[in-house]
Amino acid sequence: MRELLCHASTFARIEPGLKRFDAQIDPILIHDDRTFSAPWSGTVEAEPQPELVYATQDIYFSKAVGRFFEILMANDRLDWFQSSAAGIEHPVLRAVGAKARAYTSSHEQSASIAEWVIWAGLDFFQGGPERRAAQAARDWKRMPFREIAGTHWLVIGFGHIGQESARRLRALGARVTGVRRSGGANEHADEMTGPGDLPATLPHADAILLSLPLTEETEGLANAAFFAAMKPGALFANVGRGRLVDEPALLEGLAAGRPAHAALDVVCEEPLPEDSPIWSHPQVTLTPHISALTQAAERRTDALFLDNLERYLTGAPLRNLVPREEFA
Repeated sequence: MRELLCHASTFARIEPGLKRFDAQIDPILIHDDRTFSAPWSGTVEAEPQPELVYATQDIYFSKAVGRFFEILMANDRLDWFQSSAAGIEHPVLRAVGAKARAYTSSHEQSASIAEWVIWAGLDFFQGGPERRAAQAARDWKRMPFREIAGTHWLVIGFGHIGQESARRLRALGARVTGVRRSGGANEHADEMTGPGDLPATLPHADAILLSLPLTEETEGLANAAFFAAMKPGALFANVGRGRLVDEPALLEGLAAGRPAHAALDVVCEEPLPEDSPIWSHPQVTLTPHISALTQAAERRTDALFLDNLERYLTGAPLRNLVPREEFA
């Protein structure tokens, strides 16, 4: 019997799917008050030692997250860790990845994030802030807008999120240039290029999307030189990680009109400090890291876990297995 650790809210969603494995697993739940319970066996140790772990946004954004990872790092039996996130750059996740025999990630949130990108683009090109200001002022003002069709998007980071965003943008008539280290053609881009070509490609884009992971090479990628090279009046959007952006340089760029507007779902420090100028900046649209927060993405991620659980218990290859060398 293998112990499976997950958040209580996660278990409430997936229990029906877990029932077919009830002879092989014993769920251990962590609650927001940092306590544990065992809904099937009724017994749980003060310091659980689970072999299997399913980590979702329920625990990542819980007050019990510290306790959760304390348990994992003190656990010598951790065999498989399934994350609902795609990224592995957080130091705690890297430590877990180095400890677990198998670590699997998820890209099931890519479609949700891509829809956020479409919303951000539509809101900018259709003058959403100006429309809302006119409504608040009771000003019956007819404002023309620009269609996404015919715009040129530079998508920096052409993995699952970048490709899902590009697919939707091209369906609306946009032209997409994808940027990734490996280069090569891609069916979802009109053209592909590499990071070294950014100085030449930035001035031609009407919108720039960051959808790449945070690494030593990408930290601070969007700096003063980056914004100075942008086309005046362009949109800058970030759904990758906050530290991809030099935020003081972004604010200076906004003042100079390069970019004209920033749509941010991630920032360097989360939650954003109350005294940050980003909160009230008229040229910034801010959301609190919620671009993946949809029920559909949650259902897809849970389905992935249940499929991987069956694979694990039957000895079949796991989906989205992260190579161990990634955690070296």
